[in-house]
Amino acid sequence: MAVGKSSVGRRLAMQIGARFVDLDAQIGDVPGWFARGGEAAFRDRESAVLAAVAQGVGVMALGGGALVRAENRVALADWRVVILMATPDTLASRMEATSRPLAGRWRDLLEARRPVWAAYGEPVWTDGLDVDEVAEQVRRRCGLSASI
Repeated sequence: MAVGKSSVGRRLAMQIGARFVDLDAQIGDVPGWFARGGEAAFRDRESAVLAAVAQGVGVMALGGGALVRAENRVALADWRVVILMATPDTLASRMEATSRPLAGRWRDLLEARRPVWAAYGEPVWTDGLDVDEVAEQVRRRCGLSASI
């Protein structure tokens, strides 16, 4: 939810010389999925795409709700998952400038998802950091070496 997952994931993949996949980009037309079938249709598509691309990818940016479904957590069992987070003030300012389908419910979603995300340890806080700084924190958290 507006914490820089795609930008950070892309930068991290470049730093370690790995393939990057943005799950939402692979799903395609996220607002369209919501418009045609609601959140349930989008989540079904998200799970199918995640299962298909989870093999052979080095770095993947997941949507904020991807980890809510147990089947997605199973698909990622062998992955190092790092949660990116920002303070409510930062999120509020970023969410004002977005047209994401769930943007109006971001506070409720944040609270609902927090217990699931907590299983992955302390998040990497992105407030006041640029993409390179966040990517470096994620790289270190995962114990990865830079290839460049």
